Amino acid sequence: MGTTLLPGGAGKYVLVVDPACPRCQEPFTAPHMLLHCQNHKAQRDHLEAALNSHGLVLNLSNVLDPNGAARGPVFSALAKYRLDC
Repeated sequence: MGTTLLPGGAGKYVLVVDPACPRCQEPFTAPHMLLHCQNHKAQRDHLEAALNSHGLVLNLSNVLDPNGAARGPVFSALAKYRLDC
């Protein structure tokens, strides 16, 4: 994966950006926000359920590039996840 505009990625290049998660102080990267931050566990459970309903496990590849019929439901769940966070 490349650099994102999340502080954990952009903070390497933009010195005024705090690269830490504002909730738990871990590096605020896409994997952290989508897969690991305990402050988003409830929202992530819904995202994981959407993946599981299509036979997919929760990992960065499946969240960002789900296959076939899963694409619409997973992207909808990802959008809801982001709005709820």
